[in-house]
Amino acid sequence: MKNIFKVILFCFLSFQFSFAVMVNDGFEEYKKGNILEALTIFEKACDDGAYAGCYNAGLMYYKGDAIQQNYAQAANNFIKACDEGHSAACYNLAYMFQNGLGVRLDSLKAVSLYERSCEKGISAGCYNLAVMYETQDGVEKDLFKAVDYLTQACEKNHAKACYNLAIRFQTEDAVEKNPLRAAQLYEKACDLGHENACYNLGVMYVSGDFLKKNESKAAKLFKKACDMNFDRACKAYDNLNK
Repeated sequence: MKNIFKVILFCFLSFQFSFAVMVNDGFEEYKKGNILEALTIFEKACDDGAYAGCYNAGLMYYKGDAIQQNYAQAANNFIKACDEGHSAACYNLAYMFQNGLGVRLDSLKAVSLYERSCEKGISAGCYNLAVMYETQDGVEKDLFKAVDYLTQACEKNHAKACYNLAIRFQTEDAVEKNPLRAAQLYEKACDLGHENACYNLGVMYVSGDFLKKNESKAAKLFKKACDMNFDRACKAYDNLNK
């Protein structure tokens, strides 16, 4: 029985390896600029059961990268990949259902697919759910769900989610006011590259209302935001150094 299991496992791994080689061949052709050859390989891999091939073919049709853009074909490929558990394909498909690209606009289907991608670790899926519930985009407005999904997205290092959540804690928007929590979230968003978050945290250090006044830290934050081309931060940095 153990030997039979080993044979089955070996065949399965060989099968998966052949898929990986086929998809990799597609990447090699793509890198060489042989776009149609790459697409053919990806579609063949997809037809043979390699969902990575479906996903890559879907991306090519979606972007219209040296081939005619075809949202319907992109959606069909993303559906195949998503059905096999490809979380990025589920996210892309959710976006297409949310915006009616190549498929009939279906907000509930979008929510379901975003939830699936969010659960699998796609931070943008969590963030988009937050936006849908906040703006009443095809779903009933629910700020508590919006905050929950912002929190999940931030925990998965989505910079904008951390920033938006920080604003809520600073302004008491659907959460209890907590400036110190806002500062922590601004710091995380800043570390993730969100220039507004760096600036807002700098302002908190300048004002000294909720954090101990520290113009040295503020200057570093303004400089960081300025380096990300945030003009207001550049002016704030110059004012501190006059």
